[in-house]
Amino acid sequence: MLNRVLVVVPLGVAVIVITASKLPAQGGEPRVFTPSQAESAGIRTLAGRTITIYTDVPTSPEVDRLPALFDAAVPLWAAYFGIDEAKTAKWQARGYLIGDRRRFESLGLMPPGHANFVNGISMGAELWLVDQPTDYYRRHLLLHEGTHVFMASFLGGCGPGWYMEGMAELFATHRLEDPTSQLTLRIMPSSRNEVPMLGRVKLIHDAVAAGRPLSFEQVMKIDNREQLGNESYAWCWAAAKFLDSHPRYHARFHDFSKQVLDPKFDDRVRRELKDDWPDLVAEWRAYVAMLDYGYDFERGAVSFHAGKSFRAGDHLRAEIAADRSWQSTGVRLEAGATYHISASGRYQIALEEQEGTPRPWPCEPGGITIEYHDGLPLGMLLGAIHGERTAADPQSATFERPMAIGTQAIVKPTASGILFLRVNDSPAKLADNAGSLIVTIERP
Repeated sequence: MLNRVLVVVPLGVAVIVITASKLPAQGGEPRVFTPSQAESAGIRTLAGRTITIYTDVPTSPEVDRLPALFDAAVPLWAAYFGIDEAKTAKWQARGYLIGDRRRFESLGLMPPGHANFVNGISMGAELWLVDQPTDYYRRHLLLHEGTHVFMASFLGGCGPGWYMEGMAELFATHRLEDPTSQLTLRIMPSSRNEVPMLGRVKLIHDAVAAGRPLSFEQVMKIDNREQLGNESYAWCWAAAKFLDSHPRYHARFHDFSKQVLDPKFDDRVRRELKDDWPDLVAEWRAYVAMLDYGYDFERGAVSFHAGKSFRAGDHLRAEIAADRSWQSTGVRLEAGATYHISASGRYQIALEEQEGTPRPWPCEPGGITIEYHDGLPLGMLLGAIHGERTAADPQSATFERPMAIGTQAIVKPTASGILFLRVNDSPAKLADNAGSLIVTIERP
């Protein structure tokens, strides 16, 4: 404005104080902001170790602990970006939490040239937030703009628009556990109730359902020099979360933060990921098509490896794990040829608690019809063909448009590519699956 930061820091309640401060006026000259001016304008001061927040929002435990939330985030930012925590000891950011803009305008405290910002904005080590109707989203905005000011202060910049906003959304998506008040950043939300008002997953769902998903390259072209809409923030978050959490890309993505001042940042990204770029682009399509709360990035990672063609009369057997997403069979199907695919085996597709006892749901390749996922029986064997032309071919079975195979199917591809298989389940619910099935592929 998120692989998970494992460091957790307890939060306390900020002490409310009024002090005299020098604040920048709109013309750039500092002006004195006195306690009497603050009181007369209805503005109070929330003091933390690393931030001072000026606000006219009424006192409440959630509002008053915002400086402590920011203080708790600082060592988490420092750890991720490789900043010696000692360097942050004397750092001070400044924030304005705004209920009534007129109070801040009367003192010249709105962001110069951007007084009509919508929700949040930052400049240097200062940030401005419009108060929000939920405690979660108010914190989210503070952490989003806080990520910007931390990166600007300690890295010298935030990189191009998609990365800048993706990183801010990545860190802003958080969990604050009561009663311990432990803060965790870069989470994958378990449900929409955990992140009220955020709506990033729904925005991606809606865009995909409307037939307008963004390719990874399109996300990289998002320009934040103009005010972005919520959907753009959603795509930036999805890209940053994907790269930061993916087992193959995480380490390289983490190192990109060292290059935020490089004017050719995007070229460097493509160069560092060059060997994986075709797979990344394909997996991105699968990811956004299946994105859900609780997405399991480890189990959801697509298993790519090269395939080989086979002649008429050949057959191949592949074992498909029930607790993984798309898996390559290693078989290249040729456009226009006919293939017979059959599957057998018994595996676990869910684990349900009944009267305190865990009871597995057994499943076979045809799936179970007592529950459906994406319009097909839960646990049914699905297939996709991945090749150079398949993504553009509306008749081809792809990661975004899988074909139902079940116990057996006759497949005649319209485009050539590698056959991938998985069982039908949410990528958020793979952890309670177990076992595998055997698939036989024949070319009569």
